Parts: sequence; structure tokens; C-alpha cells
Amino acid sequence: MKITAVEPAGIAGALGIREGDELLEINGRRVMDSIDYRFHESDAALTLRVARNGEVTIFDIEKDDGEPLGLEFEEMKVLSCGNDCIFCFVDQNPKGLRTGLYFRDGDYRLSFMYGNYTTMTNAGPAILQRIIDQRLSPQYISVHVTDRTVRARLMGLKKDDRILEKIALLHDNGIDMHTQIVLCPGINDGEILERTVRDLYRYHKRVVSLAVVPVGLTDHRFGLSALTRIDGAYASRLLDAVEVWQKEFRKKIRRAFVYPSDEFYLLAGRALPPGAAYDGFPQIENGVGLVRSFLADFRRQSASFPERLRTRKRLTLATGELAAPFIVKSVAGRLARIGNLDVRVRVVPNVLFGRSVTVAGLLSGKCLYSALEGEDAGDLLLLPPDIVNADGLLLDDVTLPQVADRLRVPVMMYDGDWGAVFSALKGSQRRHDKRQLLPSSTT
Repeated sequence: MKITAVEPAGIAGALGIREGDELLEINGRRVMDSIDYRFHESDAALTLRVARNGEVTIFDIEKDDGEPLGLEFEEMKVLSCGNDCIFCFVDQNPKGLRTGLYFRDGDYRLSFMYGNYTTMTNAGPAILQRIIDQRLSPQYISVHVTDRTVRARLMGLKKDDRILEKIALLHDNGIDMHTQIVLCPGINDGEILERTVRDLYRYHKRVVSLAVVPVGLTDHRFGLSALTRIDGAYASRLLDAVEVWQKEFRKKIRRAFVYPSDEFYLLAGRALPPGAAYDGFPQIENGVGLVRSFLADFRRQSASFPERLRTRKRLTLATGELAAPFIVKSVAGRLARIGNLDVRVRVVPNVLFGRSVTVAGLLSGKCLYSALEGEDAGDLLLLPPDIVNADGLLLDDVTLPQVADRLRVPVMMYDGDWGAVFSALKGSQRRHDKRQLLPSSTT
């Protein structure tokens, strides 16, 4: 691995290891990535093989257990997915987005580090052994279906990838797993779904949870297999089936094991389960219990909301179509009780992926402009959480300052702190000309 930075006062710096050198081995083991490095670096006695300009130098080091060497490395190359799933969202992206959105990630290391889901199709014996040896636990695995014939059709497999054997191996070696099923009506549902659920339940000691999420279909499925969208009636039937399994499993292992995503409840118009039903929210990043957690946190913070603002302010809450009903009822309804605060919920249709994509997290700058341009959004436009990536970009590479400039309103993304929202409202300033609202200088 190429070294990109060396801490001058660290062990490696004192030994004369430089930026640009390559770390080849630690204790006779090849260093493949930063996980390898961190795993072996913790030992007290190390032998490093370092290359510089074609020459290899060996460093014998004795240090305290866990003491870092002080090295940083280039980003590791991400492994791609080994499948061709007929429902893959990447294949349904519109043209013109950034390159990374067209890459199918299938890297077990990112699964361990960030909770990314992988299918494990490309996980051969060496990868599985590494997961076990280095305790890369938990792993997040997209199973989708265990029936071999359906699995081949759904995931584009040319041969049996032995998914249950891999899960059994990880289970027997103490690796925790969180799993998911992307549900495609008429393909991996019904009896096939129940079989998948029960196949995975056999490994419940290490398969901690199983999420069932609805297939996402955009308007850009050109030349792809025909799939059926999930509607409210289908969602209701799915919830009926899952609740039976949950009741059975909870009696046996004291947890539900299988969890439908929030989208099923919202589509069916059903009340969300109480927080305790999510057993610690192990699948919250997968949209399971996210709404319940959000509402519980909102109620907790609402106890500290001001009774009245000093000056009249207008707040616009932008959200996707799916979340709009509970935002209107539970969030806007409570905020409206604050004196001098006018609250409006603006439902933003998804014009980038298509109206069938209704989750707030997939809204883009194009969507916001289409719904809000030319409107008076008041003193602050509050956007859904996680609508931008780590670089501050929406899906179409628009930034929040660009949204503020174009819509002529102060903009912020909700980050979990309503106190910050009230502070932003307090500091916002509006100026009107004859035509439109100008952006606040505090944005």
C-alpha cells in the first residue's frame, strides 16, 4: 500500500519511513488495505517490509500493544458487486449524475466499516476466512431469496453462489450478520419469502436481524425486466404475514427477528409499531424504525420548544410524498402551537427519478427547484436529513448554498437538533423587492 502521510513524531517517522513509500508486509503478511494495516499494527513486535524506488528495507519494531505507527494510506480500491439483479437501483439512475452513482459496490470491507449491504456472491474462501480471522463483524448481507432457481433469476447468477453455506460458516465462527430482502411482487414473495425467512432464522444466533424492504422502481428502467410496484393493498398483506412470523419468533428468541421497513406501514396507512418492537433499531439505516425513532426524538425535544418567538417567522418544511402525512400531523402540528411561527409543509415530488420514488432522501436540487421556485418559502427552508452526501452535494451535485441562492431563501438541512432550527430562524433576515424573496446574508 502506498503511504500518503507520515506523522513526523510517530514511530514510522522516527525510522525514516516517508510519504510515497510502499508498505508491503507486516510480520510476513501482505498488507492489502487499511483494515489489514490496523489489524496487524496493534501487535507489540512488528517486522515491516517497506519499498522505496524498487529497494526493500526491513524494519524490526518493538512497541507497546496498540501503539500506532503513524502512517496513512491511499484509499483502498472498492470491490464491485458480482451480481446483475433485475431490480438494481443503480441501473435505474437517470443519465448525467456523478460517476460514483453508477458503481455497484459489493465490498465486504465497506459492509463492516459503514454498514453497506453486499450480496457475498464475490466472497470466496479467502475473503470469508479473512472476515473470520480479523473479526470483521457485523456483516450486512443482501440475501433477497434462498431458493436457488428464484435467486438465479432475481440476481442474474450463472451458478449457485451457496449463500446459505457462507452464512452458516460465518455463523459457526461467531460473525454477526444483518440481512435484508428487497421484495419484488410475484418473484420472491409468498411461499418463497417465507422459506427465505425461515432459512435465515435457522442462524438466528448470529443473524441478528432481517429487514424486508420494498423494491424501488424509477422512471428510468429502459430495457430492464418488468417489475411490479408495491401498493397499499400489497403492503398491508405483507405486514399481516410478517406480524405472524414476528409473534412466533418473539416467543422463541425474545426478538422479532424480521422487520418490515417503514415504507410498508406508510403505504398501507397503518400505525407504526412502538419503539420496543424494533429491538434496539438494528436496521434503522435501512429505513426500519427510522420514522418511529424520529418522532420519539421530536417529542423529546418538543418539551423544550419555545412557547413563542419574539418576532413573526415563517418556516417551510420540504419533504417527500411518502413522509408528508406524518410530517403534517406530528411535526407541523406541534410547531404550529408556537406563537409567532407560521409553518407550511411543502410536498416535493421526485422529478429526477419519477413520481413513484417518494422517499425524502432521494430528492435532488432539480426536485426542489421544480416544487419551490417562484414561491415565497418564508424565513427558512428546512430540508430532510441526509439529503446531501459527505461533500455537501445533493444527488445532482447541487449544493445547499446554490439552493438558497436560486430559491432566494435561507436553507438548512435538519441534522437532528431543533434548537439549531430555532437559532437559524432567529438569525434569518428577509428582504423583499417588487418580485421575490432575496436570500438571507446569514445563509
